[in-house]
Amino acid sequence: MQFALNLLLALPAVLAAPSIDRRQEAGIQRIADSWIVELEDGQNLDAVLASVKEATGVEPEATYTIGKFKGFAFKGDDSTVDALAGMDELKRIESDVVVTAYAPAADVADIQQRALVSQNPSTWGLSRISSRSRGGSTYRYDSTAGQGVNIYVLDTGVNSAHQDFGGRAIQGANFISGESIADGNGHGTHCSGTAAGTTYGVAKRATVIGVKVLSSSGSGSLAGIINGIDWAVNDARTRGGVGRSVFSMSLGSPFSQTSNNAIRNAVSAGIFVAVAAGNDNANAANFSPASEASACTVGATDINDNRSTFSNFGSLVDIFAPGTNILSTWIGSSTATRTISGTSMACPHVAGLAAYLIGLEGTRTPAALCQRIQSLSTKNVIVGPGSGSPNYLAYNGNGA
Repeated sequence: MQFALNLLLALPAVLAAPSIDRRQEAGIQRIADSWIVELEDGQNLDAVLASVKEATGVEPEATYTIGKFKGFAFKGDDSTVDALAGMDELKRIESDVVVTAYAPAADVADIQQRALVSQNPSTWGLSRISSRSRGGSTYRYDSTAGQGVNIYVLDTGVNSAHQDFGGRAIQGANFISGESIADGNGHGTHCSGTAAGTTYGVAKRATVIGVKVLSSSGSGSLAGIINGIDWAVNDARTRGGVGRSVFSMSLGSPFSQTSNNAIRNAVSAGIFVAVAAGNDNANAANFSPASEASACTVGATDINDNRSTFSNFGSLVDIFAPGTNILSTWIGSSTATRTISGTSMACPHVAGLAAYLIGLEGTRTPAALCQRIQSLSTKNVIVGPGSGSPNYLAYNGNGA
């Protein structure tokens, strides 16, 4: 995890015209006439919206307040954007783009467990994160198992009726127009099961809160993702506090500074955010939210400790976790399961591990928690982690 030191100097504020990113690079799927606006720090959102309406007639589709991050989404053509370009209160105007689910077509002491539990058989991924060596079939974990921690899975929703959640899964909010809050895809339910399922999950006593920001086709918009982040930060404040909340985000798009800024402000609010590194076998620096340094970015490995062939890599990856051929919960019934692959599957292993450590060791800052996960990790066992990547494989610290 990387950080930048911001020096706050008592100098007069000088506002510049907003930067405009029309996202015209090859390979980016723009959403026509859909835009996200970020305000300059310290601006009053209501006052800015009033000025925007007076100047252009624009009404916001959504508004955001995530810590210091304030902004709104709107529909309009390029001429509307040009009209906003002279407003000094705005920092950035960015074209909305398609976001997709990531599934392919500093202390170093061991954990002091209170009551170690063994699950056999377990998935290979659970076994791997509880053992220093590969090839086992037992998941060993402390019985606290993330109790009292909320894991917000920002994804396609969650099959809350699945028996593997034992009533611990909640359908939190839906930001997909024209669809019910139910998971119509399966990706979100799979990730939720890996994070907190009774059979398939890392933190077996944590609560899952599904935040539906991706459609049944597995896609969504940056505007919708930021809306989900905004809702989840505020909801976390009402459910036991941000220090006992974790975000799991197995999704991504090409690099977006606005998206990264929203993530950074969620982390600044005190929430640990695990994000998938991405499935392009490329540098994670080119994707969001994988490139946000304050998030805990997760690459994927296979059963033989190879970096998964699809997994992104690089210095912005913080940790690796199992992501190839992962069995977990699915949609269609209360017992459905499926085996799929992706950094999407690695991310909830780490989100669950973060919840597990909060339940066992208490709250830390998000930065300290990511560093704790790194310090506990099994070092130098990943084959071909990729240029610039740390050779850290997630481990729960049980001593096995």
